[in-house]
Amino acid sequence: MKCHIGRLPLLAFMLALMLFAGCAEKTEFRNVMVTEVPNFYEPADNRYLVLQPVGNLYFEWERASSEDNSIVYYDLLFDRPEGDFSSPVYVVPSDNRGIGTGATLSHSTLDRIAAMMGVEPGMEGAFKWTVRSSRGLNQVVATSYRTITVVRLTSVPALQAGELLYIAGEGAEEGQQVKRLSEHIYEIYTHLEADKPYYFYSELGGNRRTFTVVKEDNTFRETYDAPEGSTVSASGEYRLKLDFETAVVTIQRVDKVEIRVSWTSAKEAFQYAGKGIWELKDYNVRLTSTDWGFDERYKIIFTVNGVEEEWGQAGTFYDPRPSIDRPGYRDMAPTESGQWAGAQFKFPNELCDPGNLSRYYTDVRISMTAERNYTHDFLNIRD
Repeated sequence: MKCHIGRLPLLAFMLALMLFAGCAEKTEFRNVMVTEVPNFYEPADNRYLVLQPVGNLYFEWERASSEDNSIVYYDLLFDRPEGDFSSPVYVVPSDNRGIGTGATLSHSTLDRIAAMMGVEPGMEGAFKWTVRSSRGLNQVVATSYRTITVVRLTSVPALQAGELLYIAGEGAEEGQQVKRLSEHIYEIYTHLEADKPYYFYSELGGNRRTFTVVKEDNTFRETYDAPEGSTVSASGEYRLKLDFETAVVTIQRVDKVEIRVSWTSAKEAFQYAGKGIWELKDYNVRLTSTDWGFDERYKIIFTVNGVEEEWGQAGTFYDPRPSIDRPGYRDMAPTESGQWAGAQFKFPNELCDPGNLSRYYTDVRISMTAERNYTHDFLNIRD
């Protein structure tokens, strides 16, 4: 009994602490009056800035005050030259989660703001900025403002680490991921429908960006409203390559994909299966008898815009015929043209019978996707 009585003061004490904390929280976030920001420090008024792919600009202002001397929050507001900041084009909190008296903006962010103002890539445009101070529901926009003129990037701001790029739209294979080849270069093998729109978008956390191809000059640009998308004139498979450093897009029609046996030059065509996959069903592997035994070399042939591209080993494998599970052996890359030139493939052991050179049938799948290296596989082997 004493044990239960002894716990009552402790419970009462804990309840009191919770009530006190609740009151303190309400006191902390109650609405109080704040003053406007009295002065701006950086950047100077009428600043002229040529934006660079990498760079930052620091905005700084004098501290506002609240009637209870508590924390003041700040937002940096951007608007068109004729705007009055009642509906700013772009708003960003200050550094240090909104309580700093400055904000660091990347050149790519300023480029995005200029684009939202209607400034074309590579062109200059002016807009103005000011600061809004707030405490709770009370907000005050400074009566003064400054103007900045920027020359927009000709490139498109690169994607950040972990930011993934996709294709979308009525004319596209919705949600297919675009492969990153390098820091600035992205590529996709995909199907596009004639006269139906497609566009690209990227995602990183809750941030989403959209990009539209400009057919007239083979470029692409970042868009900030609902994307209209671009179109192609003929339905089919395409290879699209986007260079974020130059904002140039290369669009090529993939006319056909084939496997070619090196010794006989015999070809068989694949069928497109969707989202960067080509398949060849019931392929009969036919090896060629030679003085030393038999030959098993082959290449993959892409015909792009009417021109053949020969693809062979992405790595260098000099050893004899590989096993079917040899890591990386069937990864593909463009190679030298010619019947015997370049890094050719060899059919795996599992498809080679010296006593019957055309014994095996298999399904062949080519994967030109973002999720793995460009490669091909032999599936469902049978005789």
